[in-house]
Amino acid sequence: MTDSPDHTQAEHYLLNKPETTLEFPFGEEVKVFKVKNKMFATLAIGKMGKGNGNSESSEKEDWWMNLKCDPDEAVMLRDIFPSIIPGYHMNKILSVIIPMMCLKGS
Repeated sequence: MTDSPDHTQAEHYLLNKPETTLEFPFGEEVKVFKVKNKMFATLAIGKMGKGNGNSESSEKEDWWMNLKCDPDEAVMLRDIFPSIIPGYHMNKILSVIIPMMCLKGS
């Protein structure tokens, strides 16, 4: 096991938050994590489960984690880390996307 998280470790971490549930309202490709029926994170291959254009297996594809966060923190995180981008198909003020590949070796 490496020090940097992969998508299974991220899923495990998110599911261990109190009262968290996992749902698939956008299809099996997008994992949606909720607390008290409010979404706080998604985990998908590529942006919102669209993949990254590769025909390789999901083990080789890039997983993206979309997290809700404080608007001021979202701006700060995007300023500090160029790989963190506004949430795709989400409120871009309240969410950020973290490509899981960027966490490898961090």
